Amino acid sequence: MDFCTLSDTTQGVFCVCMIGIFVLGLCNLFRSIQVKRRKYIFISIAILLIDYMALQVIGDSISHYPLEPSAWLSNRLVNINAIWWIIFLLILLGISITLASFFKHWKEEHITPMSVKDSIDLLHAGLCYWEEGGRIVLSNKRMDEICLAVTGEALLNGDSFYEAIQEDWMTLPDGSITSFVHNIVDFDDKKIHELVATDVTELYKKKEMLEQQTIVLQKMNENLRKYNQDIDEIIRKQEILDTKVYIHDEMNRLMLVTTAATEGTLPEEEFCSILTLWRNNAILLGTESDKTKVNADITEVNQLAELLGIQIKWQGEQPGIMPDYIREVFIMVAGETIANAVKHAEAKNITIRIHKKKGKLLIEISNDGKLPVGEITLGGGLSNIKRMVEEKKGQFRVEVNEHFNVILDFELADWRGKNQVDSNKMMSNMSKGE
Repeated sequence: MDFCTLSDTTQGVFCVCMIGIFVLGLCNLFRSIQVKRRKYIFISIAILLIDYMALQVIGDSISHYPLEPSAWLSNRLVNINAIWWIIFLLILLGISITLASFFKHWKEEHITPMSVKDSIDLLHAGLCYWEEGGRIVLSNKRMDEICLAVTGEALLNGDSFYEAIQEDWMTLPDGSITSFVHNIVDFDDKKIHELVATDVTELYKKKEMLEQQTIVLQKMNENLRKYNQDIDEIIRKQEILDTKVYIHDEMNRLMLVTTAATEGTLPEEEFCSILTLWRNNAILLGTESDKTKVNADITEVNQLAELLGIQIKWQGEQPGIMPDYIREVFIMVAGETIANAVKHAEAKNITIRIHKKKGKLLIEISNDGKLPVGEITLGGGLSNIKRMVEEKKGQFRVEVNEHFNVILDFELADWRGKNQVDSNKMMSNMSKGE
């Protein structure tokens, strides 16, 4: 069956198919020009020309058949069997669909200006590029929305929009907080302005919350510091109270012994022993009541030892090498140690060793009295002195081996010459006190 013998409806269907192929060919031509592939440009043009000629023949067949003798080409084509027209239609359709599929895959695998625009439109941040003078080169939807919210107008001029911002960050009418960063980049010998808008609403809220938490923590820290100071004061007062109670009990015990002794006749040795106890307790009472007084003369240590019947042996370095701030603490420690040696250990000799090595000063005070039984606890005067030593950046510890030892350890990095005294003069004063 020839094509010209087909019904008008069938020929119309052929015409519609050819029109569809022609439209698809136009799209392929535009895509081939976009990808700059000459081969596909020629193929697309060829398909359009062939399709156009086929449309012309079909149109002549529908409207003017039988054709005039002058239209010899159309006469020959419409007299071809319809099967060949169907094959011709399928070949054109297959080529057009193949080209369209190729261009679709090419777009997915290659970066085009439209793919760049689609990508930046998906960003949550606003992005805008413009040339000198304000001409917009590229912007995304988010920046268009921000410009409309800030200025009430569409984003048409980059310079005008940037002048309207005025600040590095601002609150938009919807309540969100946006930060703006402006840069100038070089591109093809041109100065391109770049503006990036970032939503920092959550970050700003977290910053405010962190500041509030910081204020609360500062108040808590201040309360804890005050609480620690109160605890130190309570401990100090408790230690003073314990010391006073101890002294009170000692005095009561001594008065009871004295009262019992006066009711009878005592040998002279026991009477002298009671007087010695009165003298020692009087000296110790004076020592306890004078904890806050700082004595700058080491001869006081020798005088106290002489009054209590204690012999002091000095070993190692001379006391004169001690700076003033260490000497003050040392005198108080020595006084407390001598008093405790008399009260608790019945000691007769005190040995004081002073060593200086590698920027450190080590002071050891030991006695030959009774060793303590059980665990050693620092109470009363020694705990206060330990605190004073630590305030001077020193270390205070107690060791028990063959003797009872009190050890002071100080750093000498901050020594100055003015803090030292003449050691010969000091030793002379010590010898006068013995």
